[in-house]
Amino acid sequence: MIPKVAHFIWLGPSLAWVHRLALLSAARRGGFERVVLHHDALSGESAPPELVSEPGVELATLDALGLMEAAGGGPLVECYRALETPAARVNLLRMALLARDGGVYLDTDTVTLASFDGLSAAAGVFCGEERLVFPAGRSSAWSRFRPSALARMAARDVLRRLPNGYRGFRRVEHLYPKAVNNAVLGAEPGHPLVTELLARARRMPAAQRTVRYALGTHLLQEVVADYAGKDLTIVPPEVFFPFGPEISEHWFRESARVELDDVLAPGTLLVHWYASVRTKRHVARIDEGFVRAHAERQLFSALAVRALG
Repeated sequence: MIPKVAHFIWLGPSLAWVHRLALLSAARRGGFERVVLHHDALSGESAPPELVSEPGVELATLDALGLMEAAGGGPLVECYRALETPAARVNLLRMALLARDGGVYLDTDTVTLASFDGLSAAAGVFCGEERLVFPAGRSSAWSRFRPSALARMAARDVLRRLPNGYRGFRRVEHLYPKAVNNAVLGAEPGHPLVTELLARARRMPAAQRTVRYALGTHLLQEVVADYAGKDLTIVPPEVFFPFGPEISEHWFRESARVELDDVLAPGTLLVHWYASVRTKRHVARIDEGFVRAHAERQLFSALAVRALG
């Protein structure tokens, strides 16, 4: 059984409210016994008070190099040191944490809505799929130039821009390939799929490690494709990724009125809202007061209010 602990990682001196929401919603909705924020610089005045006072939430100082040494020795330490961006380093840290402790890793651009108890009890390891434009896995670079791929890309771009374009995307999303994403990853301690992720990360050529997604979703897709065990659960997009990348912009659009239940499925446990997709200007202005004031006009605000209660 997967331990009832949620792991978050944050590398940096401050944590915006939308990322604090990830921990608060996991603590209140996820059915976890512990929600741990592993951080490298949050202390004293920079420690968010609502997290410090939230029952079940813990702030743990991260010994990144010690964690790498324990998970993969010198080669993994050198791999970690060579990575320059926080996102790339988090790819390694999440694997090492799950290998050591087990539990559920969650990105900080998530909002938890329901308990993970059933999923954690049924699987030795789990992850979720998202809808993408380009074929997933090991398809060749030339596949990106196929007419079908270019048509999917153009249609998604139009629909991300149109008011309520997510409704149009629902009609065509079955045409988009699915691929696993590591924003949500659960595993028992020492699970062989996670240890294989670490082993392949250690062996990955230095030049490849710095390629975007190489140590993240692409590595997970390869390992999942090769995994022969029977204890892997892959959940469909509506469970964690009701909007895929680009379409996720609609979380932050405002309109006369929004209906959150038009977006979420009965089985949606969590929403990953893709902080990497044009969200910087939104993140800077959103706090609890903002979401309560905009809950009838913005899907993200409606989502946050539901998660907070």
